[in-house]
Amino acid sequence: MSLKFSPIIDAAGASHGGNFSVYRLDLGRLVGFIEPVMGFDHFRMSGPTFAPHPHAGFSAVSYVFEDSSGALRNRDSIGHDIVVKPGGLVWTQAGSGVIHDEFPAQNGREVHGLQLFVNVGSRNKSLAPQVFHVDSAQVPTLEVNAGNIRVLSGEIDGIQSPVSPVESFDFLEASLSAQWNYRVPRDRNVLVYVLAGEVHITAAGTSRRLGAHQAVGIQGQGDDGELRDWELRFDPDTPSHLLVLSGRDPREPVAVYGPFIMNTRNELERAYERYRDGLMGRLAPL
Repeated sequence: MSLKFSPIIDAAGASHGGNFSVYRLDLGRLVGFIEPVMGFDHFRMSGPTFAPHPHAGFSAVSYVFEDSSGALRNRDSIGHDIVVKPGGLVWTQAGSGVIHDEFPAQNGREVHGLQLFVNVGSRNKSLAPQVFHVDSAQVPTLEVNAGNIRVLSGEIDGIQSPVSPVESFDFLEASLSAQWNYRVPRDRNVLVYVLAGEVHITAAGTSRRLGAHQAVGIQGQGDDGELRDWELRFDPDTPSHLLVLSGRDPREPVAVYGPFIMNTRNELERAYERYRDGLMGRLAPL
């Protein structure tokens, strides 16, 4: 088994006005290791920050951590108006295009959350938009000797999340105090991000040590070039809280313009035209 680790990167702190602060990963430094993840913001929000805006060609995923003091309100142009409480998740599979906005359900009450952008292959970029929402009680949890694993999307050890995006993606939240082994499905890249604590990550004899607000990407394949399942081992030095994201790289050209992720410039232009012409619906600011 051979594998490659990306460089370890630190999430950079930033803020937007007085209502929004973020630890943001520069994913350009992890290209080739963590696709289909195309955006990663670990944020705190206490008031409205962004106006209604469109997305197309990927999934925008918002998770509210269990320790959040407030909930997140998510509206979109296909009729959803959802309050995501602590421990819950909303997965907006934008497809051909949707407009949404997000802000604290109660102004001034801070939301501690994560937003991911997850790319999809060309065959799924033109699907009708679809939204998945789960409350905390609906998120299955795997109890292990090392602690517990929340299965926010995907499947692990036969435990499956009710969130079922069009392309398989494991979104796992792990609270660990001892060793945990994660078997990675074949043809997957993995992104690990540490929220708190310190942990050693080992695969096929290669190890890296991560602390809070650090991330690494891992890619593995068989020595004969064949893709197969492989295993990651996590050994926390202290009780640790981390995210494990695992998905398949579409291995297609990528074209990005603002809130759109497509394969070509022409597709970006068509997505913008659909937005301009109202074909993604309308969503008035509150």
